[in-house]
Amino acid sequence: MMNLSRAVVRSFATTAGRRSAAVPKEQIEKGYFEIRKVQDHFQKKDGKPVFLKGSAVDQVLYRITMALALVGIGGMGKLFYDLSVPKKE
Repeated sequence: MMNLSRAVVRSFATTAGRRSAAVPKEQIEKGYFEIRKVQDHFQKKDGKPVFLKGSAVDQVLYRITMALALVGIGGMGKLFYDLSVPKKE
């Protein structure tokens, strides 16, 4: 039983790279440099948070999210005010 469990663990622990076909070195280097370029872009010290460094779409989504959050906070404030202050007749 001990040998069976080791074999099962070994089969799940091995990487797929050993069983897959060899990838040409040029493709590996190309992929590496593309990933490195993206990492450099996101790690650049320009004062912007990482969630705004992607593109203009990131900035639009961020601003929409902040606007909706502020509207929600304002609505909660109005609700608390309406519930805490009795209406005058």
